[in-house]
Amino acid sequence: MVEAVKQMLQEQLALMQVAAEVLGESHERVTAFAARLGGSLDVGERESCEALTSRFARLNDFLVQRGFRTLDQIELLDDGTPLDRLQRAEARGLIPSAERWRELRMLRNAIAHDYLIESADRVLHEALAAAPELLATVRKVLDYVASKEH
Repeated sequence: MVEAVKQMLQEQLALMQVAAEVLGESHERVTAFAARLGGSLDVGERESCEALTSRFARLNDFLVQRGFRTLDQIELLDDGTPLDRLQRAEARGLIPSAERWRELRMLRNAIAHDYLIESADRVLHEALAAAPELLATVRKVLDYVASKEH
């Protein structure tokens, strides 16, 4: 059982890295014209903004629902709630604060459920600002797993 979970983790790490790469690309693209956010953007720039928020939500969800959960399974911990997973991720040093990640989950929910159109600019700005946190978490997860393999 544990070997199957370890294999699943390796597959998930590969998927997580791809998700992080595309989020990083979107972050760079949107950062290049961030001063004009909320103003007049061309079609390509608006698509880049949509890609950024979608990729942010996808990686956030992936980390909480799959990555952290699989680490718990490997370490033989009960599944628990998403908050339990966040608290264990904080204890492992993967995230700075479970409370901050609750905020990031709320942002992910706002993106995923297309809440209030009038808050779209705020959501985009928050995703742009928070994307580096997700990317740093991916690096910490990779380092954590590598440290456990030796």
